[in-house]
Order: sequence, then C-alpha cells, then structure tokens
Amino acid sequence: MPTCRHCSSTYPREQFIHGNGPMTQVCVRCAVDKGLVSKDDAVNMYDSGLGSARLQVLARRYSIFLYIPLLWTLWIMVIKDVQPWGLYFLLVLLALTLLTPIWFIYRGGQYSGDLARLTPAYDRPEGH
Repeated sequence: MPTCRHCSSTYPREQFIHGNGPMTQVCVRCAVDKGLVSKDDAVNMYDSGLGSARLQVLARRYSIFLYIPLLWTLWIMVIKDVQPWGLYFLLVLLALTLLTPIWFIYRGGQYSGDLARLTPAYDRPEGH
C-alpha cells in the first residue's frame, strides 16, 4: 500500500488523489488540508458522519475483546465468593471466552459488508 508524502500514513490506493507534481502520492485528507483539491472534489473522503459510522462498526467488532477481560476481573475481584452465583457466572464466562473467537470469525463477513456499505463509491481513473 502506498504512503502519503505529507502525513506518512499508509492507505489503500483509493484514498489518494490523482495527479502529477505536488499531487502525487498525497492522501485525500492531506490534499484537502493543504488546498490541493476542494472538499467537493474529494468524493472518497469520509465526512464526520460516515467516519463515526465506520468507527462504530469497528468498535462493535472488537468490543468483545474488551469485555471478556473486564468480566474476568469482575469475577475474580467480586463475584467468585458469592454462592451460588459465582459458579454460574464462571460457567457463563468460560462459555463466552471459548465462543468469542468462533463468533469473531463467524461475523467477519458481516463486518466486511458493513464497511463496504459505508465506503464511498470510487471510480479509479485510467492508469491507476
């Protein structure tokens, strides 16, 4: 994947503007910030609503990996001494921990579809 000359970030080819000279290898965000293209010309730039929607999809996908350690910590610190709920919570927690990777892989297609739905339309010019 190419790297932007200005911010040194790596993006897919679709996130770069097209042109020669100062417009070569410049990402859409830097091109708008530096005045190389107008915001209307940068159709593949994410607006704030689209960016937050994409971040929400990403957060939903990976949030389970935050919740599992949090639930284990909660069980270790508080719930393990409460009878019989400590045992019930442990069994549910073990099942969640074992099923999380399977669920993560299983839902990968929906994640890709959601991100594709939230990706602006892009027509690659000839030669790029």
